[in-house]
Amino acid sequence: MTLRTRAQVDMLLAEELVNEVYEKEKKPVHTIYGGLCHQFPVLVRTCGLCQALAFSAAKAKTGEEGDRQRAHALLLKHVGKVLNLPQEAQKLCTEVAGADASQYMFYTRRVLSAWVYFKQFAVSILDVTSANEAKEEGEGEA
Repeated sequence: MTLRTRAQVDMLLAEELVNEVYEKEKKPVHTIYGGLCHQFPVLVRTCGLCQALAFSAAKAKTGEEGDRQRAHALLLKHVGKVLNLPQEAQKLCTEVAGADASQYMFYTRRVLSAWVYFKQFAVSILDVTSANEAKEEGEGEA
C-alpha cells in the first residue's frame, strides 16, 4: 500500500472526476462545469460553504434537466466525494449545515484545498480558463 499525502489524493480525485465529466458529458456541460470550478472557491470565500452549496443545490433543482442544472449537480456530487459525505444535494447541504463550528471550518478548508486541483484540471482537461469565459460561451444555452 502506497502512502499518499492529502494533496496527492486530492489531485488524483480531481483528475478522475474532471476526466469523468469530459468523457461522459456533452460540451456545454464541460464549459459550464469548468466555469463553476473557477467560481466555486470564490463563492465559498465570499458567502461561506453552506450558502455556496445551497446556491448550487437551488440551481441543480429543476423540473427539466438542462446543461446548467447538470453542471451544478455534478459540482455538488464532487464536493460530496471530496468531503466523504452524501453526494445527493439535500443530504450534503443538511450534513454541512448541521456540523459544529470546528467541523464546518474543516469542511471549508478541505473543499478549498482540494478545489485548487479542480480548477487546474478544468483548464487542462476541459479547456475552460475562467468563469467569465464559461459564461460568455454558455449564454446561448440552457
